[in-house]
Amino acid sequence: QMGARIRYYRTIRSLEQVELAEKLGITPQYLSKLERGVSKPSMDLLFLIAQELNVDAVKLIQEESQL
Repeated sequence: QMGARIRYYRTIRSLEQVELAEKLGITPQYLSKLERGVSKPSMDLLFLIAQELNVDAVKLIQEESQL
């Protein structure tokens, strides 16, 4: 699940939800929804998340078996 991968990369980079949300210009509540899979980010936001987490956007959207 993409949200779980966002959370994974955020935590290994020692970022709190509040910190990442602020960098992305979104609310921590919305970031929480993304991480829980309740919401899906726009493509623009997905690329911004990938940039902030210093990870290829493809890694965020690939299925687990493809990683």
